[in-house]
Amino acid sequence: MDSLLLLSSDDKRRYAEDIQTVLAAPEGFVVQFRYSARWATPAVRRAVSNSRAEGVPAVLGFAANTMATDPFVLPIRYATVVKAEKVAQMFIFQLRIGGYPNLQDYPDSLPGIVAQSRITVDQITAAENGVFHSATSNFPLLPAEATDNAPDRWLAAAERLALHRTYESSFFLRVASVETHQGKAVRYDGDGRLEAVDGQSLRIVTNIYTKRYLPDAGFKLTCTPGGPNLRIASDEVYDVALKYDVVDFWLFPAVQNYDTFSRVRISLASEKSDLRTVPAHVPLSFRINRSRSRSLRRWLATSAGAVLVALPAILGEQSPLGVRVAAALIGAGLLALSGAALSSQR
Repeated sequence: MDSLLLLSSDDKRRYAEDIQTVLAAPEGFVVQFRYSARWATPAVRRAVSNSRAEGVPAVLGFAANTMATDPFVLPIRYATVVKAEKVAQMFIFQLRIGGYPNLQDYPDSLPGIVAQSRITVDQITAAENGVFHSATSNFPLLPAEATDNAPDRWLAAAERLALHRTYESSFFLRVASVETHQGKAVRYDGDGRLEAVDGQSLRIVTNIYTKRYLPDAGFKLTCTPGGPNLRIASDEVYDVALKYDVVDFWLFPAVQNYDTFSRVRISLASEKSDLRTVPAHVPLSFRINRSRSRSLRRWLATSAGAVLVALPAILGEQSPLGVRVAAALIGAGLLALSGAALSSQR
C-alpha cells in the first residue's frame, strides 16, 4: 500500500469540524480520523490489522453526496500516518499534517468540482466492485502536495470548500507554525506536542476568511490557554468584522522549576444558534521545558554563593574583617539571586 485517501463527510457535525481542523492546522499537527469497518476497504483494514499502515502518506479530503448525481469531493491536506489501530469495529488513524494540495489546475466552480468529483467517485467505486469507501488505497491521481506559499494554498482550498452548502456561511481558519519572538519555528515532538521553553515568548499568526460575510453573525476568534502554565499576552478574543484578516496571538510559558504540559485552543465560531455554520477549532498541545541555561546559571549562583558564605569560617579570624564581610555579603546576594525566578521574558 503506497498511499491512502481518507475522506471526511458532513453526515455528522463532528466530521465536518474535522475538515475545518485539517484545513486550519499547522504542519506537524496530529489529527485523528476514525472509520467503522464498512467505510474502509478490505486492503486498508488488512494493512491496519497487520501494522503496515504507519508511515504511509495520505491525502485528507472532504466528500459529500458521493452516491448522488452531484457529488462533491475535494482534497484538503496531505498527511502521514503516525499510528493506525483497530479498536473493536473502528479503525483509528493518527495523522501528522503536511502541506496543502496544489489546486491551481483543480476546478474552482461548483459545476466544475461536481464534474471532477463524478470522475473521482467512479474510479473509487470501480476499484471496489461498485462500493464507495471513505478510506481507500485505490483512488485516482490527485493534485500534488505543495509546501510553499502556504497561505495561498490554504486560501485556494477554503474558496473551493466554501462552494459547498455545508460551509458556505462559515469562516475558515489557518494557524501558522508557532514561532518564538526571534522567528524560530517551534518544533513538534513525536507525540504531536509543541516543544517550548519556559520564559520564551511565542507568537501564533492566524488567517481568517469567509466567502459570505454576515455583519451580524457574531463570529469570534479566540485563543484560550488551558491552564496557568501558559499566559496570553495579547487579546484573547477578536471580534471578526472582515471577510479576510490576519490576527496575531502572543503567549508566555510561565517560568517553572520542572517540565510540564499545557494546551491552547484556537477557535473561530459564532454563538448564534440559528446560523448554519461549521466552527473551526485547533487545540495545540505544548510540552513546556524548563530553561536549561537558566537552571545552569541558578546552579552556578547557588554554588558560588554557598562557597562565599562559608568562606569567612574557612579563612578564620586571622583574615581581614573586610574580606570576610564582603565575601559573606556577595555570597548572600548570589544565594538570593539563585532563589529568584530569573523570569525575564525572551
